[in-house]
Amino acid sequence: MNKQHVSHPSLDKIQDRIDAIVNFIPGCDSQLLMLRVLMKLITADLNERMREVLREHDFHPVSFTALIMLINSNGAPLNPSELSDMTGESRANTTRICDELVASGYLERHANPEDRRRVDLFLAPAGEEAARTLLPAVHSRVLAPLKSLTATDRDGLEATLKHLLATLEVDKDGACPAASR
Repeated sequence: MNKQHVSHPSLDKIQDRIDAIVNFIPGCDSQLLMLRVLMKLITADLNERMREVLREHDFHPVSFTALIMLINSNGAPLNPSELSDMTGESRANTTRICDELVASGYLERHANPEDRRRVDLFLAPAGEEAARTLLPAVHSRVLAPLKSLTATDRDGLEATLKHLLATLEVDKDGACPAASR
């Protein structure tokens, strides 16, 4: 475990609770628990930063994430299943999000010309304009803390998170295999 002192108002209390859990459940890994808590705290903070920026423009973070996943340079559409996979949202929630974005004029749905059962999603001109307006503000506010990492640290963090995501994808039943790194 890395005992490096980091300033956050709750970390000492969190560590005390984790130590209590480890004492309560022998064999429980303190560092793994801390990593999970740190990921949760970081995600919550980054999401709140995004909500603050988007609230000013009457956008919800989930809808904005779906919207920006439709940005591409060649006009290729996504289908709702692909969008669901890319955003981590359920199929049902993705449908609801798309309904809202279509109603707001940010997204267009069209029947796929090769398979009429399939729906293609396209960024509407208003959605493109919203992305152009909001992305710089979101980028500045939400991603600013990541600028404190060196390029090497960012590369390492990206590789680690991709590895973790792939591990989670491979073992959906929750019994992840031992680390292979």
